[in-house]
Amino acid sequence: KMKRDYGVFHVGLKVLMQKGGEFLFLRDETGKIWDWPGGRIDNVEVKTPLGKIIAREIKEELGSKVKYKLGPPIFQFRRYFKSRDIWIFQTYYLAKYISGEIKLSREHTSYKWLNPKQIKTLKTNEFYGPRERKVFLNYLKTFRG
Repeated sequence: KMKRDYGVFHVGLKVLMQKGGEFLFLRDETGKIWDWPGGRIDNVEVKTPLGKIIAREIKEELGSKVKYKLGPPIFQFRRYFKSRDIWIFQTYYLAKYISGEIKLSREHTSYKWLNPKQIKTLKTNEFYGPRERKVFLNYLKTFRG
């Protein structure tokens, strides 16, 4: 019998950006998978407030002009990165888009503002996995705007 040990995870902070009744969805670098602004906590940020880490990621991925109001954490899940053989424990925050032109970094190929009806039609292969799609759909059932 194998001895159990603690799971080792990278920690990611992501943002579900809302503008009216729509949410910001980004296409990853392959142009096939939906992603959201945010990323992992860097090794020099272990004591940095989470809001500042999110601000850095937003600036890197959406450009310095985007203004938003960060809201509460809304859900969490684990994403497996097959290419790097790592697990990332991600916390998603709701944020209200205020203003500013979106200028994507090289990490994403395009973006779209999608409403809940459109999100429900997205296929499992457009997400990193079925678990991720399910979490989003479950959240949308509770979303009141």
